[in-house]
Amino acid sequence: MDFVWTCSMVALGWFFGGIVGGATGIGTIMIAMPLLTAVLSPSDAVLVSCLTGLFGTVHLAYSYRKACSWGDIRDLVIGAIPGCILGALILRIASMQVLQLMVCAMLACFVVMQCFHRFATYRLPDSTVIGLTAGLICGFVSGSVAMVGAPLGIYVLMKHWSPDRSRGNMSVFYVFTGIASVASQAFAGLYTTTLVQVSLVGFAGCLVGQVMGVRMGRRINQKLFQRIVLAFLALAAVILFLRAME
Repeated sequence: MDFVWTCSMVALGWFFGGIVGGATGIGTIMIAMPLLTAVLSPSDAVLVSCLTGLFGTVHLAYSYRKACSWGDIRDLVIGAIPGCILGALILRIASMQVLQLMVCAMLACFVVMQCFHRFATYRLPDSTVIGLTAGLICGFVSGSVAMVGAPLGIYVLMKHWSPDRSRGNMSVFYVFTGIASVASQAFAGLYTTTLVQVSLVGFAGCLVGQVMGVRMGRRINQKLFQRIVLAFLALAAVILFLRAME
């Protein structure tokens, strides 16, 4: 009964997360995580999110593949690989509370800065160093707290990409970080058969939600898109803070 209840909550969380992720390219794990942590330990919730998220991003990447520009994400992908490995290693030795508070502080600072017009209109220049650094941070967050959308959302907003370009780039990038994170965590011996089974159930819910979300997302303009992404970054900061305080 406990296993059935766990699977039901995970599927429901990822269904709602899939709707949001399919429409915006961000927020899937942020929406799913509260229900996951209600039935799973924080570390198991991260592992299930990484594995379920990997399956989900493959579908999302296929849906938005035509809007992706490899030149936009090449440096991000290169930087993310060592970041994911580092994040998985840190997950084994560092306090989850410290990691969550660290990402929470980063998000809170960004959201507050967005309230100032001068910063909100700043456009991040094209730079290999910036791309590699952003990728490293995204990979680290993906491998440690499974919220790669948090730093990636910041990067996307500062690049001022169109909604389709943002969703295309983010969804394809998620595939690379997802593979790197899951491979690193599996190599570290963090997965069990039960967690894999729960993850597959979560993907079923995510897939249904994403199909609905992708259809909704094509009606979102850029201004609304930016507001939605910023709102989810603020929500992620709150969720991480509450999780860290438990």
